[in-house]
Amino acid sequence: MKTAGLKRFAVGLLLAAIPLLAEEAAGAAEKPSMELWKWLNFAILAGILGYIAVKQGGPAFSARSKDITEGLAAGERAKSEADRRAAEVSAKLANLESEIAKLRTQAREEREREADRIRKGTASEIGRLQHQVSSEIESAGKQARLELQRYAAQMALDLAEKKVRARMSPAVEATLLDRFVGGFK
Repeated sequence: MKTAGLKRFAVGLLLAAIPLLAEEAAGAAEKPSMELWKWLNFAILAGILGYIAVKQGGPAFSARSKDITEGLAAGERAKSEADRRAAEVSAKLANLESEIAKLRTQAREEREREADRIRKGTASEIGRLQHQVSSEIESAGKQARLELQRYAAQMALDLAEKKVRARMSPAVEATLLDRFVGGFK
């Protein structure tokens, strides 16, 4: 492979040198021995250039070729990855309407469940509060009746005491005291 590249290079140099040689051929009729030295000089120069080109250019060209090949392979991988992602995005976009409808349905169901839970909780709380209020009203009623009975009893005692004091005279008082003390003897 290196020799084929070298041959191509040498042929290219010869083709590039033909116009120069044709120019010199016009003036070469005068000095034929110089022409031989020119060809020899050209061959040495072409050999040195060919050697340098093969020695230095071959590895550089193959490294560059390898870099280009790797770059192309990386580009192909990136393209296939981009195509895969584009396909995923397209699939997601295609399913977007169904996903939105599904999310709306789920949200509506969740909202209805939450509303039912709140209604049941509120009804339960109202029932508990009504029971508590009726218990407190009943308790307050009992307390009020007891207070009223105490008040009525106190008023009855006060009224009875006034009536007894109004009927009480010193003679009645002395009789009552004698009977009381007599009950201890």
